[in-house]
Amino acid sequence: MGETPEAIRSLYVHVPFCAQKCSYCAFFSEASSGELINRYVTALTQEMELVAHELKPETVFFGGGTPSLLNLRQWEQVLRTMERLGLLGAAEWTVECNPATVSSDKAKLLREYGVNRISMGVQSLDEALLDRLGRIHSREMVFKSFDILRRAGFGNVNIDLMFAIPGQTTEIWTRTLDEALALGSEHVSSYEVIYEEDTALYAQLQAGEFSVDEDLACEMYETLVDKASHAGFEQYEIANFARTGREVLKVAPAADPDTPALACRHNVNYWRGGSFYG
Repeated sequence: MGETPEAIRSLYVHVPFCAQKCSYCAFFSEASSGELINRYVTALTQEMELVAHELKPETVFFGGGTPSLLNLRQWEQVLRTMERLGLLGAAEWTVECNPATVSSDKAKLLREYGVNRISMGVQSLDEALLDRLGRIHSREMVFKSFDILRRAGFGNVNIDLMFAIPGQTTEIWTRTLDEALALGSEHVSSYEVIYEEDTALYAQLQAGEFSVDEDLACEMYETLVDKASHAGFEQYEIANFARTGREVLKVAPAADPDTPALACRHNVNYWRGGSFYG
């Protein structure tokens, strides 16, 4: 079926699987067996077939969970289905990755099919805090995975960071920011820890294992804004910072003149109430 004026131009795909549940996470995800993931992939491709005629994606976002947890065969099944249904070619196609689940083969496969933006869940570069958050990656994996993504041809990478983590000091946060910004990514997203019910961190807070220091959180946020600005990022949303543009832009710049060139246009569509398929 041909393109129509009513075609939906943003597609979100939720991959609800993680190697293990992080202590702060309230999104739906679970640590699951390969067989359940196989069933999910089959169901996902069937759903794509049902809605493909209504889609002409300009932005695609695979979030989670941990989309990079899918193995090569599972990714091939999804990507080949999208190719067959005419769903490739988005101007911006993001896949969320955990640094522990990035491989050269997987990065190469994603890039070959048109994925051009990776959002990497770093959260912290302090080993003790990574453990506190329940993350499965180490700080070393962050640097290794970033290099893998660059070698695979990804010129648009987002780094996700968290601040006001229990036990995080101003010194630790400043060091993490300096190291993360020195990577030279095109985008940084940074969020204050939120204590959602039904999470391990919320239970620890309720049990009095630590307290929340709002003044410290505000100080950390101000440090974030200052350092990101000095590193060449423009803040275009409370938690989001993007490059205004590079001498050679490796991805198509955002169409909206009010946002920096490397803003996440998929998320901007959400924030402005745009239509999307999920």
